[in-house]
Amino acid sequence: MFRRILSYIFPLSLHQRTSTVSGTLSVTLLNGKKLLNSPNTDYSYGRLQQVLRFGLEQIGFSAIKKQKKILILGIAAGSVVETLVKEIAFDGEIHGVEIDPEVIAIGKQFFDLDKVKNLQLFIQDAQEYVKNTSERYDLIIVDIFQDDQMPSFLFAPPFFLQLNTLLNSNGVILFNTIVKNKSQAQRNRGFVQYFQNTYQITVFPKVKQENQLLLLAKKNLNSSIKK
Repeated sequence: MFRRILSYIFPLSLHQRTSTVSGTLSVTLLNGKKLLNSPNTDYSYGRLQQVLRFGLEQIGFSAIKKQKKILILGIAAGSVVETLVKEIAFDGEIHGVEIDPEVIAIGKQFFDLDKVKNLQLFIQDAQEYVKNTSERYDLIIVDIFQDDQMPSFLFAPPFFLQLNTLLNSNGVILFNTIVKNKSQAQRNRGFVQYFQNTYQITVFPKVKQENQLLLLAKKNLNSSIKK
């Protein structure tokens, strides 16, 4: 309790470890809440949780609650799972994919990730999972970062064309990106232009300043995105 009170005055370091995938990972207590940070960004909880929550609001909490199966690519310590389960009361299946076993270990130790009954975890590269799975999903959340950088495969056509085959007929993809400069803005514009015939795309710029969220639904299935 005393540490919790102190955290409203200054952040308290609870844990730190080094990952070969993600670099230095730190668990911090700030304003009474635990956060997972990499060297240059929020990795799970904190501002990131607010960004993804905004995206889920655009789909509609009531619509998500009725869904049966959700895929999270880049689950990290599970902040979006907390929103889905505790706030939205989603009780369908959640599949979480994370390449870094150290991040999953932190999620279990500090954020009760292993106590979510309807969550199945896959410690695997997202590209391999998407290529090999036979599952179909109502919602796919793509939140893949290496510190504050995004892997280039996310913006190459094969990955999102493959994701399209994993969506149910009324499914939707929530894609979290970061836009800090003109090059990244141009990258996102090129992505939207390329996929405009595959998906109905809605862009939400400057979510919590540097994040840009993209909602992608299969063409002619506008009901998946809240008006």
